[in-house]
Amino acid sequence: MFSQSFLDDPYVVLILLGNYVFLIGLFFFQRHIGKKNYRYDERYYKIQSQAKARSWDAMLVIMLIAWPVVIMFDGIGFSFFLLTAIYLLHNITLMITSAYANSKH
Repeated sequence: MFSQSFLDDPYVVLILLGNYVFLIGLFFFQRHIGKKNYRYDERYYKIQSQAKARSWDAMLVIMLIAWPVVIMFDGIGFSFFLLTAIYLLHNITLMITSAYANSKH
């Protein structure tokens, strides 16, 4: 079920989890400093919102390019279905957040 590289070195998952904990702590520390210096005003939120929207647009194009590459090099296997699931989740969350944003205006 698991890949051989995972079975050989299962501690790699612990390193990833530790990295996630570190990044969450770093996020809260940065947020605390930013609030002290009044960095989070209306302009900041508008710029961040636009940047996230463009990032989602770019991610859609990247996934559409990655799809045929995965098929060519890996075939219709786990990677293909994982990429398909990520694509579906991407679009579902886009629909939900769009509906939420439109309901607020």
